[in-house]
Amino acid sequence: MKKLRMFVAAVAAISLSGAVFAAGNGPSGVIHFRGKIVEGACSVARDGGVQATFSCLRAGVNHVRAVNISRSDVTHLPKDIATVQSLPVNKHPELQLLVVSYR
Repeated sequence: MKKLRMFVAAVAAISLSGAVFAAGNGPSGVIHFRGKIVEGACSVARDGGVQATFSCLRAGVNHVRAVNISRSDVTHLPKDIATVQSLPVNKHPELQLLVVSYR
């Protein structure tokens, strides 16, 4: 009987700690947005091993640019929409971080 009580108490403690953890999942708040989103982000498709194609719709026109992602040079997308740079991840040649900075 004593073992059963200990088991029930342990299960209750674990359940309560999980509920407290779930309730505190980080900061929360409200964001008020005024205005409208007029243009979406560019889409990216990988073409083979060392090239990515960016497709950006601006003012009803689709602008496409192929970017060599094997180099770390900064590449400007058409209409100066954004810049693209490929960076190595932890010196692993097969891993790269593709940074797109919108203007």
